[in-house]
Amino acid sequence: MDVDQIFTQLDKSGDGTIDSSEIATLLEMIQLKPSEKFVERVKNKCDANSDGKVTKDEAADIAAVFQEMSDLTMLFVEFDEDFSQKMSFEEMRKRASTFYTDNADKYGGGKAMEIMNHWAGDKDKEMTLEEFLEIMFEDRL
Repeated sequence: MDVDQIFTQLDKSGDGTIDSSEIATLLEMIQLKPSEKFVERVKNKCDANSDGKVTKDEAADIAAVFQEMSDLTMLFVEFDEDFSQKMSFEEMRKRASTFYTDNADKYGGGKAMEIMNHWAGDKDKEMTLEEFLEIMFEDRL
């Protein structure tokens, strides 16, 4: 399905724009459980004229955002060695240096440390995919 088809499917009101609830629906279609804050970040990233809605022309940016989400989701799944759909401290610790080496240019050197800080001394705590994406997109969206 291309961006035009997806846009038409999401634009339930038929007003030629998609709003936060329609973006949330799209995120849910790709199996995410996005927070309101994350939905707003995606919308604001795509809303070039800052009118609170995303037009079909602006929606082209959503495809790039979703490709990056897909890439990060695949990375999360790769790190989740026990397939629990949660990343443990130990799983991330094993991969932190590789993550930093492979992704420092794209996400900045601090992201691996920011993800490690999620555990804040509680090594039994786990991170969900949604939490991982929130951290990775914090200053990008």
